[in-house]
This record gives sequence, structure tokens and C-alpha cells, in this order.
Amino acid sequence: MVDNKNEGIVNKGIVKLQSVFAVFAIFAMAMFVIAGVSTAQYIKPEQNVISGLYISNATYYSPYPAEPGKYFDLYVRLQSVIAKGSLNNVSCWIEPSYPFSIDQSDQSRFDVGNLATYQEVLLKFKIRVDEKAVTGSNDLVLVCSADGKQQSTKLPIYIQAHDAVLQITNVESTPSIFEPNKVGEVTLTLDNLASVTLKDITVKLGIENENIPFAPVNETNEKRIQLIESGNETKITFNLIALSNAVAGTYKIPVTITYYDMLGKSYTKNAIIGLQIKTQPDLLVVHDQTTIVKNNAKSIVPISIVNRGQSKVTFVTAELLEPHEGFTLLGPNVYYVGGINSDDSQTAEYEIFVNTTEKYIMIPLKITYKDELENYYEQVENVKVNVFSKEDAIKYGYEKPVATDPLILGIGGIIVLYLLYRFVWQKFRKKKKTEFNE
Repeated sequence: MVDNKNEGIVNKGIVKLQSVFAVFAIFAMAMFVIAGVSTAQYIKPEQNVISGLYISNATYYSPYPAEPGKYFDLYVRLQSVIAKGSLNNVSCWIEPSYPFSIDQSDQSRFDVGNLATYQEVLLKFKIRVDEKAVTGSNDLVLVCSADGKQQSTKLPIYIQAHDAVLQITNVESTPSIFEPNKVGEVTLTLDNLASVTLKDITVKLGIENENIPFAPVNETNEKRIQLIESGNETKITFNLIALSNAVAGTYKIPVTITYYDMLGKSYTKNAIIGLQIKTQPDLLVVHDQTTIVKNNAKSIVPISIVNRGQSKVTFVTAELLEPHEGFTLLGPNVYYVGGINSDDSQTAEYEIFVNTTEKYIMIPLKITYKDELENYYEQVENVKVNVFSKEDAIKYGYEKPVATDPLILGIGGIIVLYLLYRFVWQKFRKKKKTEFNE
């Protein structure tokens, strides 16, 4: 009979069975419990019979593996295997040792009472694993006594951290900044922070996207490592080329790492690394001669700044420097241009009065700007500006002589005819009319 103090597994962690039917029922229940959890592991004890009690092969613990700093449930299924009669005063308990322990609020000992031949009992223990436990198999001691005899056996419990962490701890590129159409190396340092060996490691760079201007050289974008032992690190190097049409900037490169622990459990880790590409800026500064500059006259001088580089430049500022030879600056000497895209231009305009004996003047300009990586640049240019006299402007076709301009001549002729009609002809008609009346 079951002692009144021994309740069901839900309340006290013990179930006592009286019939063959119940034996099959408890076996089915155990199978259902195992199927209902994500992981569980059957236990093969050091000795499967102690104190006349057979430790069934349905004994298991869950979850599997046990994790440092967490609990696991141990289900021990015992059966009386004496030839006849019953086992009296049956008691079983756990004698925990590091890294295992049982909280004071949880039951560590079960006084089962008497068990008839082939009668079974299922005990449930809640075990804590120390947070500093190392990966590996550790023995948990189960002790049982019956009829005044006491024996023990060891139950192997496997401990492993749930998250087998493989981390990228360092990224090195040579050169530190890539240039278009040049080859470099990217080295990743992988550190096994798990307490177990990790194996079948695959590292893949996500450079398939057309917006990422990198390609592997003489290899693929995927590499494999056989294993990394716990606490060790391994370096893996990729040979990459920056594409010839690459634009300067910082590019985010996805990295996917897949690997397995020694139990065959798979893991996937996604990370992002950054690689930079630098292109050499190339600015052309010239006088935009859509308008001419005349001597002894006020002029607006347009200076065209052309971006011949592959990448955009930003914060472009033009400053007209001293000395001002052959001209007088009439407006501000600093002109903010802003950003200039590749293969594009912007104009800075200065208002000056020209007074020179030369055929040209030199405009000293300092151009400052930044590239896409926020690198600062400064260049000084002496921009040649041709100066035209009135005669030269007519000579080279920038202006037309007033006397030979058909439009001006036509307009002038119309004006003359109108004046003749208005003043001369009208006066003449009036005089003739007066004489006739007389």
C-alpha cells in the first residue's frame, strides 16, 4: 500500500504503482513527458540494481543538456526485483556534490514505504546546476535503502551552456582603406567563448548584393573551419577587390557564421563588419567664359568647379585670395558652393572691376572640401581670366560694331525717317497750305 504521506508526482515527486497495468501506464506517461519537451536524455546508471531496486531504462532528465546556473528535472523509475514478498522501508535520496545542489524548498529524499515484487515507483527531483559548472559529464549520486540495506549508484548528467557563443572579436583589413580596382585582405578573428568545442564552422561574407562594391579574388566568399576548441581563437582571411566603379564611402558587409557543438546542435550567428573605400578627389577649376571680362569695366566673373573624380565631394567653399593684381574685388571673397556630384560642376561668382594693361588677370582661389569619408582637402588654384578691350571683343566676335550691325542700322533708319516725317515734312506741308490760302 502507498503511505498517505506519499502523494502523486505533481505534488511530492513520487508515484507508486500496484498492478501490471499501472506499469504500462507509467511507461506511457514517461514517454509522453519526454515527447512533450524539447530535449530529454535517458540515463544509464553505473549500477542498475541497488538495494533490490532496479533502475529502469526509462529514467531520464530534462532539459538536455543541463545548463550552468539553471535547474533540470530528474525522473528516477525504480522497480522491486525481489523474488517474493516485498521490500520494506524503502527510501531513496540524492546526495548532491559540486556542481549539483538541491534547494531547501525542494525535496531531496523520498520515503516510499513498502514495495511488492515488481511494483514500481517514479521519483522526481529538481536539481540545480552551479553557474560556474564546466561542460562535460558529471555524476549525480542516488542512494536507496530497503530492509536495512543501503546502496548507491552514479547517474551521469551532461552539462553544457545552452548558447555556444562564437564571436568575431577583431576585424583587420590590409590596406585599412580600399581603393577601386585594388586587391586587399580582410581577416576575421573568431573566438570560441563557449565551454565546448565547436565544429564544422562556415563563415560567409554577404557581398552578393550589387550595392556592395566588393568581390572575392581567386576564391569564394565562403570559408570553412574544421573546429575551434573552447577558449581558443582562429583567424580566417578573405582576399577581396574593390570594384573599379566603386564610390567612396563606408560599406556594411553582412557576415553569416554557421557551426555545430559536439552534440550536433546547429547554430547561426549574423554580424556586420564595415569596410571603407577611398577614391582620389579630382577638381578642375576654370574660368567659365560664357561671359567675357572687359577692361576698365565692372564684370561678374564665373569660376566653374568641375568634379572629375568618381565620388561626390561636399562642403565645397571657394575663397578669393590676395593679391588682387589688375582688378578690384567689389563683393565678398568667400563663396559657398556646397556638394558636387561626380562628373558634375558648380559655379562660384565674383564681382570685380578690371583695370589692367595685360591681356589677362589671375584669380587666386583656395578651394576647400570633404570627401565621402569626411577627409578634408584644400587646393590653391590661379585661374586665368582673359581680359578684352572693346576692340578685341569686336575682333574676336564677342561683340559687333555698331555701324555694321544690321539690326541697329535698321532701327536707326526707322527713327530717322520718323523724325523727318514728324518735324520736317509736317512743317513743310503746313507752310504750303498757308501760302495757298493767301
